[in-house]
Parts: sequence; C-alpha cells; structure tokens
Amino acid sequence: MGLAAGWSADDARVAWGWKCAAPHQAALETRSLGDITLLRVAAPADPHTEGLPRIFTPPRGAVVLVALTRGGCEFTAADAGRRRLRRKEVLLALGGAPLELAPDAGARLVGLAAPAHLLAPRFVSAERLRAGALMSHAGGVAGLLYDLVTRLTGGEARTSGAGALVDAIGGLLSATLETCGCEPRPRRGAVASTRLQQIGRHLRRHFADPELSAADVAAAVGVSRRYLHRLYAGNGRSFREELIALRIEACLAAFQDEAQADKTIAEIAYCAGYADISQFNRHFRRLRGETPSALRRAAQGHGADAAGAPQRPEPVSSAAVAGGAA
Repeated sequence: MGLAAGWSADDARVAWGWKCAAPHQAALETRSLGDITLLRVAAPADPHTEGLPRIFTPPRGAVVLVALTRGGCEFTAADAGRRRLRRKEVLLALGGAPLELAPDAGARLVGLAAPAHLLAPRFVSAERLRAGALMSHAGGVAGLLYDLVTRLTGGEARTSGAGALVDAIGGLLSATLETCGCEPRPRRGAVASTRLQQIGRHLRRHFADPELSAADVAAAVGVSRRYLHRLYAGNGRSFREELIALRIEACLAAFQDEAQADKTIAEIAYCAGYADISQFNRHFRRLRGETPSALRRAAQGHGADAAGAPQRPEPVSSAAVAGGAA
C-alpha cells in the first residue's frame, strides 16, 4: 500500500491552531496515512513577511517531527530562546503546546505527527520525549530520521503499511533521543547501567506481548534470567513491577487519546498485553488507587497534560502485585 493520495489545506489551519501575522498567506497542508499525519508548511516568498512568527498547536497526544527542506527558519526552543533550524536537523514538538516558527521568505518545512501512545512507551519513554521536545536534533540517526520525514512528505518513499511506518519512526526516534539527559543517574556500574538500558528498550518494544517473560527478555539481550532479576533488585524494583508499570502507562495514554475513545477498556487492556481483564483491573486499582473507568472518565474530561504525554506512574510495589502475575 502506498501513501494516501491528496494533500488538503481545507481544515488544516483549524485542526492545528495555525496563527500568523498574515493568515491568508500561510500555507499549511496535511495528508493522512493511517494514524500518521504528514505536514507541509510553505512561507510566502514576500520578503516583507520574513521572520514573522507562525504558530501552530498540535493536537494533544501527538508527537510532531519537523524538518527544513528550503531556506532558513528559526524556532522558539524550550528555554524560550530563539534557535536556528538547519537542514538535516529534526525538530521535535509535543501536542498541546504551541510551536512557534519564524521562517525566512520562501522557506519550506515538512513534518509528520504520530499519536504519542503508538511511540511511548513502546519505543521511547515519555520522559525522554519531554526532555527532547522543542529541540533540534542532528547527526547520526537523526539524519536518517530527517531523510524519512522528507521522503515521505515528498512522495518519494513507499511503505508496506501504517504499522511499518510507525515501527520505522519509533525506532529512529528512540535512537535519536538516546543522548537526551532525562534518565536518572545510574546506581550501579557502567556495565549494569548499560544492561538495564538494553532491557528497558526491549521491554518498551515488546511489553504488549501477553506471553512476554523475564526469560524471553534476558535471552533477547544476552544475559541470564538470574542476572536480569539481580539488576532490577539493585535498582529497588522487580521485572514484574516494571512490566506492569509499562502496561498501565500505555493504557493511561490510550485513555487520554481521543482517537481511542471508541475502544472499550477491555480492548485497550488487551492491546497493552493483558489477557485477563480481571487481572488488569486489580493491577490498575492497586497502582492508581481507582478503577480504570473512573480514571478514563477523568482523563476524557480534562485531557492530557500540556506536555502531550502522560506522566509515568509511580513504581508499583511488590506487595501491590502480589495478588496476580504480570
């Protein structure tokens, strides 16, 4: 299956909260590919409009990647300072927070937006997304991510489906954000810390597998099951606690996603790796202190946080999960 045909500007400005000094001259187009939305932004060639801010607010629960393909552009960074976006760099933004761009005359930018729950925590943690937001990323894997975004929006690339595209985006984004300083300081030696990071990455990619076990993860990263359990014990939690926290986090993200509003709680739980809905309910109540239905109603009433991604739940204790297996 190729890319969905047809770019549209009919509702793009409304859906993305587009604002600028000369709205009639702002060209924002969108194109859909499953859950992914492709973006194109064209600044007027009139030099009198150069540097005028264009502001859009991505929908809550979206992860947005922006790349410059022509001319120059400045953006307002997380520290409120102005930064210059360059070719081969990728700018990351999160839904619910305004993204301010000040393009040169005739500049062209492209991008894509993906639902946060498809990327976090499967490929990258919500904390790492927030740490890398409103920053430009360059070099190494970021260059490959730039190529993916520009090829998709230019119509040069084809994908076997939206699922394959999400996998490609998630993998490249995870590697791009690997150096973002948002992880806690390691409590153990460098080798143990590296192993824990490898285990964590594998867990985020495969936690939705209901058959996933500590032995499976240990074999995938090349350590023994006993060593895996010792690594977690040294950090004050267990493998089962980590797995439950990731699954509950994924469910919370889905509760806050308007695109998932038609799904039942049971369907969301199954997608997060739960084969037993009663076990999910027990874990959820013990970890969050209320029922899934009550928290979902609250999430739909108040929306996600301004960062565009849910806060990671507090670690569940061993006593809290004693009543059921992960």
